[in-house]
Amino acid sequence: MEVQLREMSKDEFKIFFENSIFDYANDLVKSSDITMDEAHIQALGEFEEMLPNGLETKDNVLRIIVDVAEQKAVGIIWYLFEMTDDVKQVFLSDFIIKEEERRKGYASAALIEMERDAQRNGCAESIIYVWKHNSPGINLYTKCGYVTFRELEDGMYMKKGLKG
Repeated sequence: MEVQLREMSKDEFKIFFENSIFDYANDLVKSSDITMDEAHIQALGEFEEMLPNGLETKDNVLRIIVDVAEQKAVGIIWYLFEMTDDVKQVFLSDFIIKEEERRKGYASAALIEMERDAQRNGCAESIIYVWKHNSPGINLYTKCGYVTFRELEDGMYMKKGLKG
């Protein structure tokens, strides 16, 4: 399974932005005691804060995951480069494989591509936050070598060292 992470167009970004806010609001409702309206307002605010310049936001990488053999889009990935405790990291912000393309190896292949890009950009670690109600995500990240290093009430942070 070979995937490529290609740049997201402005039209694709608009769709991604709307869908991701909706998905994040749903996750917030599942994991906390707020209404959908409150969750939507919170999600929109957080996304606007994290991506103030959309596709051009510094240190953020927004890509379409493409099956190389079939040249079809199978999902999206959004990650950012950041410094935490003097360690350069890649943080996975959003990651979606289309429903009909799941369980085909695309997610693992996309994570590998993200990790390669992170290494090229000098990152020593990859960090992921996953909701506790997201069992398939937890299983995927564990299978790909991520380990939990911090648990919260609604989810957990997982990390993986990146070889130089």
